[in-house]
Amino acid sequence: MGQPNPVAVLDKAVAILRAVADEPASLAELVVRTELPRATAHRLATALEAHRLLRRTSAGTWA
Repeated sequence: MGQPNPVAVLDKAVAILRAVADEPASLAELVVRTELPRATAHRLATALEAHRLLRRTSAGTWA
């Protein structure tokens, strides 16, 4: 098993960012908006949050 395609990972991260560009999204909403598997959406959103590209709202959604 090889390494994940770095461009594909970037494409998925950008999809997450676009999904929250207009309004915050819960994990379930990220899955619907991006069509990514739940685990992938969560892993990427958490990583983007760690890099301060996303933040959690007081309601627990990502923005």
